[in-house]
Order: sequence, then structure tokens, then C-alpha cells
Amino acid sequence: MLVIAHDRETLIAAVLGARALELPLQVFGGLTNCLICDSGLPGVAVLNQVRGYRFEADYRLHAESGAIIAPIARVAVQRGLGGLTWAVGLPGTVGGMVVNNAGAFGGETSSNLVSAEVLSPEGLVVEVEPSWFEFEYRRTRLKSSVEGWVLLTAVFQLRPTELAHLQAKADEYTARRQRTQPPGRTLGSTFKNPPGDYAGRLIEAAGLKGRRIGGVVISNQHANFFVNEGYGTAADYQALICLAQSEVASQFGVRLEPEIEFFGMECTCGG
Repeated sequence: MLVIAHDRETLIAAVLGARALELPLQVFGGLTNCLICDSGLPGVAVLNQVRGYRFEADYRLHAESGAIIAPIARVAVQRGLGGLTWAVGLPGTVGGMVVNNAGAFGGETSSNLVSAEVLSPEGLVVEVEPSWFEFEYRRTRLKSSVEGWVLLTAVFQLRPTELAHLQAKADEYTARRQRTQPPGRTLGSTFKNPPGDYAGRLIEAAGLKGRRIGGVVISNQHANFFVNEGYGTAADYQALICLAQSEVASQFGVRLEPEIEFFGMECTCGG
């Protein structure tokens, strides 16, 4: 069953209803880094489209977890507020950004988050501090968590910054994304960067640019982006992930860890 939640009350009710019926539950935001099994998912899938946000006089941003981050980051730039400029052009929602501790161009979600509201496994709305998330590189306690917490809102501390500087940075980051990241159907960065190196460099050095399985191909523009050409399946994507992991491990002794999340399937590759 798919539930599309446009407001906080519906989101909470859907989560609590699924739990009361003891049904499997997944809550999704922008689905920008989610690989879902070709046969679908059991139970209840909730699509979080709770989009509200507001800027406060103390330079804080309050955002619902289903809000799309890229336009919010652009509005912050236009208001002369720094802290999320790196997220201009970032796909996905505020919830996904927080859950994955997303970052780019030297910026990271954990640097500006000051508080959040989460729905507990018992159905209580709880306000938490940043330390609660146990932030790591591209990971928090909520990512692939079996605890049952659901992010509802997030609050970010921004800072007044010269408008011309922010606009120049936003334009620079947008141009870099367009220059280095392929258009089309991708799940964003497929793998996390290993310490001291880059996943894309390793995949390219392994000779895998342009390698294809079914309808999914490793981009010739950036090897850490896998492009679905319109007829690819989740199984194709998984097989290509396994190939990249195996080749990089064999040639360089490095185990690439997926940055994308798997639903209804597992990354069971060797290497």
C-alpha cells in the first residue's frame, strides 16, 4: 500500500497505523538515492511530501522533512544567509539530507543542524539535539535503522553573509555539478568515497567507464554515477554495483561501500 502524506498529521497517522497493524513500513522522501526491488515492497510505503519551511529572525531555518532542499538553499542565498549554499542543486528532501548527512563542496548537513523533531517507535514526538543523530560520513543512526524513528522537522542555524559572495558560490557549485555530473536517471553518487581517495577515480581507473549491464550504464562523464537509460531494472543496477566493487577490490584492494540505500533487496556483492 502506498500512502502519500501532504501534511504532518497524515504522515504520523500513516506511520502509527502501519505499526498498529504490524505491517512492514518504509518512509520515503525524494527517492533520489533509493534502489527498490523490482517486485516492490511488502506492507506500507509512505511518500513524505510535507513540504513546509520558514526562515526565522534569528537566521534559523525550520523545515519539514519532506521539503525539497535545493530551492530552499537557493532562497537562503537570495536572503544573504550562508550555511547551505553547498546544497543548491542537491536533489532530494531535507529528511534525506539529514538522514544521510549529505554534503558537497566542503559543506555538510551536520555543520548547521541545531535541533530536530522525530517520531519515536512509541509514537511520541521528541525534540532532539544534533548529537542524537551520531553523525558520521554520509551516515546517521537513522540510515538503514531498525529502531523505527522517523524524522519530522529539522532546524538549521544559518549566518548572514555577503550576498554577492553567496551568489558567486551558488553559481560556481551549479556549474560544477553540470560539468561533472551526468543528466538523466541516476541515484546520485553510487558509492561513498573511501578514505583518501574518490570512488569515481577508482572505478574509472579500473576501466569501467561506459560498462553496461542491461539498461544501466556507468557514466562516461563521472564513473560514480550509474545511469538508467530508461529500461534498466533494480537487478541491473545491483549487478553493476557488484561488478564495480569486485573490480576495484581486485585491482586496488579497496572495498567500495554503497552510498545508495537498498529496499527489498540487499547488496550481497563480494570483493
